[in-house]
Amino acid sequence: MTQDAEKLKDRLIRSRKQEDGELPAFISDSFAVEKNNVHGYPVYRLIPERAEGNIFYLFHSDYVHPMRKNEWSFIRWLCRMTGMAVTVPMYPLAPEHDCEEVFDILIPAYQVYCKRREAGNLILMGSGAGAGLAVSLMLQIWKEGLSDPDKVLLFSPVLDTEFFDPQLEKGVMRKMGEKSFLPMKELLNETWVKNYAGRMEFTAPVYEDLHDISQDIIVVSGTKDYFNIYARYFSTKVQDTGNPLKYFEYGGAERDFFLHPERKETKHLQKILHDFLLDTDEEIIYQYMEEVRQRAGWSKFFPEIFTDEHAVKYVAAHPVRGKKEIHSQNIFNLMGASVQRAYDEAVNLFLKEYPDGNVIYVGCSLDTMLERVDNGRVMWYNLDSPGRMAIRTMYTGLGKREKRIERSVHDLSWMKKLSLETDRGVLFVIKDIFAYMSRKEVREFLDQLYKNFQGCNVLFDMATPRANFMFNLLGRGRGGEYRKKHLAMRDPRREVEAMSPIYHVVTVRSVVDDIRPRKDWRMGLKLQLMSNRRRDAWKIVHIRLGYERYKTFREMETH
Repeated sequence: MTQDAEKLKDRLIRSRKQEDGELPAFISDSFAVEKNNVHGYPVYRLIPERAEGNIFYLFHSDYVHPMRKNEWSFIRWLCRMTGMAVTVPMYPLAPEHDCEEVFDILIPAYQVYCKRREAGNLILMGSGAGAGLAVSLMLQIWKEGLSDPDKVLLFSPVLDTEFFDPQLEKGVMRKMGEKSFLPMKELLNETWVKNYAGRMEFTAPVYEDLHDISQDIIVVSGTKDYFNIYARYFSTKVQDTGNPLKYFEYGGAERDFFLHPERKETKHLQKILHDFLLDTDEEIIYQYMEEVRQRAGWSKFFPEIFTDEHAVKYVAAHPVRGKKEIHSQNIFNLMGASVQRAYDEAVNLFLKEYPDGNVIYVGCSLDTMLERVDNGRVMWYNLDSPGRMAIRTMYTGLGKREKRIERSVHDLSWMKKLSLETDRGVLFVIKDIFAYMSRKEVREFLDQLYKNFQGCNVLFDMATPRANFMFNLLGRGRGGEYRKKHLAMRDPRREVEAMSPIYHVVTVRSVVDDIRPRKDWRMGLKLQLMSNRRRDAWKIVHIRLGYERYKTFREMETH
C-alpha cells in the first residue's frame, strides 16, 4: 500500500468517535428497540406502535465509518412517518474487515428479518455505500430464492469499488480530484475488495444483469455527489430493461444532503418519500399532477379545441379528495387549450413533411403529446428533469418509439445524449420555457442547438408584453405552480431574426386565429377571446437554425 493510502487509512480510523455506531438515547426513548446479534454484530430493530410494514436499512458508511447520529435522526423520521419497523444491521467495516465478511452478516440477517416481517410492505433501503450493498443484496436475494422486497430505495449509491469502467472512473476523479481519488481507490482494493476481486455482484453490482431485481426502485442522487455518474448509469441501465425505475436528482446537492432536514431539497424529498412509501398522493404527487388535471379541464370545457384522453382517464380514476375543483370555462383554460392544440398541429405539419423525423420534446413534463400526434413512424424523445420523469413513469408507460432523457432543460449536456438521424429531419418542441428566460439565455440556448444540430427546426410559444403582464397579474391566484414570465415579443419574426443571421423564421401563427366562440360561452369570455385575437397576444413560432435543410419525404423518394 502506498504512503498516501496508508495516511488515508490512519486518518479515517482516527476520525471515528467513541459514540459512533451506538444507539442514541433519542431512539430508545422514541421506540421499542430489539437488539439481536448475527455472528457477533449487533442488529437493531426499531418498532413503532402498531407497526405495519418493514424497512431493512443499510447505512451510509463510506465502507469505513460507523453509523452516525444524523443518520439515526433520519431513520427516526422514517420510522415515525411510515409507521414501519426499521431493521439496521451494524455490518463490518474496512480497513479491519472486507466485503466477504459483510455479506456473511447481511444475507443471514435479511433471512431472519424476512421470517419475522409484520403485515405490510417489505422495503430494502440503503444510502451511500449501504445503497451499493443493497443492490448486491438484491442480486443475492434472487439467487438464494429469498423474499423479494416490495420496494427498493437507494440514496446516493456507490456501485463500483473496483472502478472497472474507465469513463465512469474519470467522472468520479474529476469531482473528487486525483490526489483524493487514487488513495481511496487503492485503500478499497487493498482492504475491502481483497479476495472478492472480479466478483462484481459483490464489489461492482452496477455491471451485473439487472433484469430480475425489484420492479419498484427509487434512486436519489445529488449532482455534487462524487458518484452521481454511477447513479445516472445505473438508473438508465435498469430502465433499459423495461423496469419503471424512478430517478430523482437534486442540482447542487451533495451525497448526504438528505441527512440535513433543514435543506429545501431534503424537505422536497421527504414529501416524495411519504407518497412513495405510503402509496398516496397527498404530499407532492398531487402537485405534480396538477398539469394533468388542467389538460383534463381543457378537454372538458373546450373539447372542440383540444382533447387529451389520457388526462381525462387519469382524472376519472383519481377524483379530487377534499379539494375544490378549480377548473372552469375561463380565459386561462381557453388559452391553454389553444396553445396546446397549436403545438399539436405544428408537430403534425412537421411529420407530414418528415414522417420518419426526430421530435425532441424539451421540458415535456407529463404531457402525452406523442399519443396525440403519433404517425406510427416518428422517433420521439421526451426530456425533463429526473424528478418529473420519475413521476411521468408512474403516469404513463414508455412508447415503442419513445426514448426518455432525464436531464434539466438548462443542463445542456443532454444534447450530447441525442443520437439522431439528421437526414430525416429534427424538430425541437420547447413549450412554455423561453418566456422564463432572458433574451441572452434564449440566444445561447439556440446557438447550442445550432452548433449540435445544424438545420434543425424549433417550435416555441411567445406572448406579447401586455399578455405577459396580465398573466403575471392574474396568475398568482389560479392555484397550481406559479412562476413569473419575463421574456415577451411584439413581433417575433423581426425580433428573432434580429438575434442572429442564422435564425430563419419559417412561420408565426396566432394560437386563436381560427377559434370561434360557442353560443354557451359567457359574454366576458367571448370579449376576452376577441381582445386576444385583435392584439395577436399569443403565437407559436417555428424557426430553422441555419440554412441547411434536411430532405423532405418527397425529395428522399425521388433519389
